[in-house]
Amino acid sequence: MSEYTVNFADGQHIVSFEQDGSLSIDDQVVPIEIQQTNEHTFSVLVNGISVKVIAHKSQDAYQVLVDSVQQEVVVESERERLLKAYATKGKAARHRYEVHAPMPALVVKVEVEVGEEVKVGQGLLILEAMKMENEIKSHQGGKVKKILVAEGKTVEKGELLMSLE
Repeated sequence: MSEYTVNFADGQHIVSFEQDGSLSIDDQVVPIEIQQTNEHTFSVLVNGISVKVIAHKSQDAYQVLVDSVQQEVVVESERERLLKAYATKGKAARHRYEVHAPMPALVVKVEVEVGEEVKVGQGLLILEAMKMENEIKSHQGGKVKKILVAEGKTVEKGELLMSLE
């Protein structure tokens, strides 16, 4: 059994892949079938409902697009989670959160300003790719430290867009 801690904007879940190929989310077995259609695209069948998922890895997280909704997802194995907890134990560390472009796109709108306090799930900016607008939301609260892009700028996949503390 492989167990992972998965952090979404709406919270944290424990996901495990069982020996028989089934998937368990927070100890609840979920019938699921996954087929990879290309390098970053997956066809996922959950409870008989088909969903298209596009996932790109960017540093320590995945930028995931599910039915036109984008979200940053952090996946940690039990070992990674314990090592991270050990490394930061006893420290009053300031955590920096970087927002990277999940795909080549045009910056349509920057929704925050430097120094602004943001909450989990708050919109940071809107990117347009393939004639579709995608709102990039914060997966953690904090203060906007730097904004490295402006409206109308074209960005490449993985490019640093802004940072929060």
